[in-house]
Amino acid sequence: MHFRLNLASRVYLDRRSVQRWLLLSAGLLALLLAVNLLYAWRNFQQLGQVNGHLAEIEEKLASQRGSSATAYSPERFAQVMDTVGSANKMIAADQFRWSALLGRLEELLPADVAIRSLKPDFKERSLEIAAIARDTAVMTELLDALLSSPDLQRVSLLNQAWDEQAGGVKFSIAIKEAF
Repeated sequence: MHFRLNLASRVYLDRRSVQRWLLLSAGLLALLLAVNLLYAWRNFQQLGQVNGHLAEIEEKLASQRGSSATAYSPERFAQVMDTVGSANKMIAADQFRWSALLGRLEELLPADVAIRSLKPDFKERSLEIAAIARDTAVMTELLDALLSSPDLQRVSLLNQAWDEQAGGVKFSIAIKEAF
């Protein structure tokens, strides 16, 4: 008898091991499927909530649009445009740089003079300064500095008086066309 069966020439396959690995892989895939389905369900619920919120917001917008659209009239529009125009005129008129004027006053102010108040008059375009000086010489030094300034030429002394409490001369100066 000649047996031609050679077991070494055939590939051996352990079917039980392969079946275990396939079963384990199928279990892992089933677990991943369950996790993904749960994640998809949560996303679907959140999408429903977001759509509900969007619907509420759209309802509010629609109600506001409806109320503002019914209140519109050409007369109301003209009134609003007049208000905007007057506000624009005020903004255009207020282009004066107060910081530049205050900086200039700081440069011209002698060391022994203290400014107590600044009162602008927008109609006259003038500025009234109430100040106190150590003595009249320092006050006249300030007046001379203001008069010699090229941008503050119309300066006049309104009043002056000795103040015992402050220990100096209280005075007021008016600057015409200050701004």
